[in-house]
Amino acid sequence: MRNGLLFFLIVFFYSTLVEAQNVKVPAIPYPMHFENEVLNYEIKGNDHIKIVAPGNTDLYIPADGSFETNKSPRLLFKPDSVFILTARISLDFKSQWDAGALLIYNDSKHYAKFCFERDFKGQPRIVSVVCNEVADDCNSTAIYKNEIFYRITGSTKGNTFGLYYSEDGKEWSPVRGFRLDKTDNVQIGFSAQSPMGEGCNVDFTDIDLQEKKPTDFWTGE
Repeated sequence: MRNGLLFFLIVFFYSTLVEAQNVKVPAIPYPMHFENEVLNYEIKGNDHIKIVAPGNTDLYIPADGSFETNKSPRLLFKPDSVFILTARISLDFKSQWDAGALLIYNDSKHYAKFCFERDFKGQPRIVSVVCNEVADDCNSTAIYKNEIFYRITGSTKGNTFGLYYSEDGKEWSPVRGFRLDKTDNVQIGFSAQSPMGEGCNVDFTDIDLQEKKPTDFWTGE
């Protein structure tokens, strides 16, 4: 009986791991995989992903390089050389720095995370972090609701990327443009974090991927 239970647990663990490494989302025509531990995830319909991050999870290297953390779950895929990825991010903020993010990730020292985040005062806010060996931390516009539309654009060959937001999914504003020093293994996707809390549930809906270069810098369209 004990051997049978052990066999069942091994099979269950392995099947869950395989499933997490081969995630399929109809709106994304590429294989997707998780990196780092995810408490739970769910694919709903064509363009909806729910990610549940464990507590004490973040991706960050401060500007002084005093520490490095790389624990937040991320669901990634390799895009074409040019891309426009859009999604609505919604979550119930509970703890400081809980966030859902669109992510541009080359490696643990070269990435950009575009966070919808609860700031140090408890205010939902647009936050972006660009890391080239060490990270900056740019706190932008305050948002007075629990959902926002985000867009990331990029050219992996040109090393250039853009971040945009919209409160209604129609009128878009630029947040920043930037370069990553390394783009030899760029992946993009979705992430959740809970650096100070016990966990964070994030919904990414209205997901849309276009494989083209934006014609309008100011809107990312």
